[in-house]
Amino acid sequence: ESPEDTRPANQQRLLACAADATPAEQTREVLRRFATRAYRRPATSDEVERLAGLAESAIQGGQSWEAGVQLAMQAVLCSPKFLFRAELDERPDNPDVRPLDEYQLASRLSYFLWSSMPDEALSELAAKNQLRANLDAQVSRMLQDPKSEALVENFALQWLQLKRLDSFAPDPQRFPQFSNRLRAAMLEETKRFFASVMREDRSIVELLDADYTFLNERLARHYGIVDTHGTRAGQKPVRPGGQPIRGDDFVRVALADDERGGLLTQASVLTVSSNPTRTSPVKRGRWVLEQILGTPPPPAPPNVPLLPEGEQAELTGSLRQRFEQHRSNPVCANCHARMDPIGFAFENYDAVGAFRTKDGAFDIDPSGQLPDGRSFQSWAELKQILKEQKDLFARCLGEKMLIYALGRGLEHYDQPAVDRIVAGLQSDNYRFSTLVREIARSDPFQKRRG
Repeated sequence: ESPEDTRPANQQRLLACAADATPAEQTREVLRRFATRAYRRPATSDEVERLAGLAESAIQGGQSWEAGVQLAMQAVLCSPKFLFRAELDERPDNPDVRPLDEYQLASRLSYFLWSSMPDEALSELAAKNQLRANLDAQVSRMLQDPKSEALVENFALQWLQLKRLDSFAPDPQRFPQFSNRLRAAMLEETKRFFASVMREDRSIVELLDADYTFLNERLARHYGIVDTHGTRAGQKPVRPGGQPIRGDDFVRVALADDERGGLLTQASVLTVSSNPTRTSPVKRGRWVLEQILGTPPPPAPPNVPLLPEGEQAELTGSLRQRFEQHRSNPVCANCHARMDPIGFAFENYDAVGAFRTKDGAFDIDPSGQLPDGRSFQSWAELKQILKEQKDLFARCLGEKMLIYALGRGLEHYDQPAVDRIVAGLQSDNYRFSTLVREIARSDPFQKRRG
């Protein structure tokens, strides 16, 4: 026995309508539902009538009812109202600040966290004018949904500038261990780590330093780690019971020392902030100032010579010594005083993030002093200093995520909102969900002008 309706399930769902209605009523029922979903708000009567007229003109031309509806659906999918996130405004010339309607808020929230259109739960709350009243609960639900992986792919990788990893090509003579599979593993570690902070609702400060990470066999070998308790190759386990890391599958690894932990010592970040032939203390220092502290240095002055490279240059001293010669130029000294100490703290990691104690024939000195007088002896001590500046980090991350959520740069009048985001984080142990909730509650996110 064949089923009564042999149409594909998608077609049945798209064309579902009251069986006892007239064809004209069925057309309008189907197109109203479809356009409402596509436009992410209730379709107006005028919009539905225009679409129905298009379908009926095709039917009058001899085509089937299904073909007429299909033509109208094509028109919906070609409309700017579907292709763009248009927030229609009945008072476009009114400069007064006013709240978004709940459908617009649902769309902003969904594209912020999922990079996609609102689901039925958001749309139903918007239809009942209940989304604002349930905003915190919806944020929590959306962060736990698998679709929040879009926040990792589209925000985290943009914030950390890791898209550049795809095109990074280290010198194969100097770094023969680097491969496309290692490149992919580096990126996957960072994505899984950021996702764990998000889904487990951890403190954003753990992004700077944590006691765990995610590794597969290839990346674990690159790091010199052999089991899930962070045991070093050739060393006795600090803690018994660790499982060997085998194959391409990623596992959570508890770190046994401070050599790794947090974004700053992950191979992905260390690699994109290097040169193809060597590390770059300037790039690494600038990356921390820009992406972690939100205090970027000014652009380099014109006509400043590049640092000499190659074997002949190395004869004049270590990389640190060559940089000291370079910044003897007063024009360069001010900016380098901010960037170089931070960058040199991570010199124990080569241009593809592998740990080392020597750079060629020279011992590595990761110590430094910041312009404010604070000094450190290693990357671990620098990470502690950065963690002490968690409010500066919270402001930087809050600004960058607010820019992402709004799809525009921040203006001076957005700063009170940023202040409230930071205050909210301070009052709730800097939890990741609090960052997202405070952005979703903020005036720039919830309101608009004409």
